[in-house]
Amino acid sequence: MLGRLWKIIDEKLESWLIIGSYGYLVFIILIEIIRRYAIGASSQWGEMTVRYAFVFLVYLATAHIARSRDHIRIDLVPKLVTDRTRLWLYLYFDFLHLVLVALTVYYSVKIVALQIRNEVLMTGLDINMAVAHVVLPIGFSLLGLRVVQRSTEMIRQYRSTGTVSINGEIQNV
Repeated sequence: MLGRLWKIIDEKLESWLIIGSYGYLVFIILIEIIRRYAIGASSQWGEMTVRYAFVFLVYLATAHIARSRDHIRIDLVPKLVTDRTRLWLYLYFDFLHLVLVALTVYYSVKIVALQIRNEVLMTGLDINMAVAHVVLPIGFSLLGLRVVQRSTEMIRQYRSTGTVSINGEIQNV
């Protein structure tokens, strides 16, 4: 039961969060448009929360596409090399990706901690700015998890079939 629940969360987490974040973004923008044109006033909190919801949406989408290597890339070199070389090349890319994730999470956690310690508030809201900036380490941690999952699946595929697909998806051989 717990394994099945984890599998559903693993497969659907980003999709659910993307839908929720995008729905919030659309709803608040709609409310702000109505307020601006019907009442003649808008709120600062709406603009601020939508801005950070959009940033969170970008990080979620990045993690969502990272697992299947569907992001924009140049595939000329991977198409020209053998499967073994492609495996090592992709593992090297994933390692660099994880270095970027580790650095981003490390420094963003330091910034969030500094904001909490100094009680930095959002413009127009009495909420600590750390609430908005915590999406950076969360989003990049999720991205790192997906990169590790992608590498693990790629190694498993290479061991079982001897091939590594260009786009990162499992090939049926």
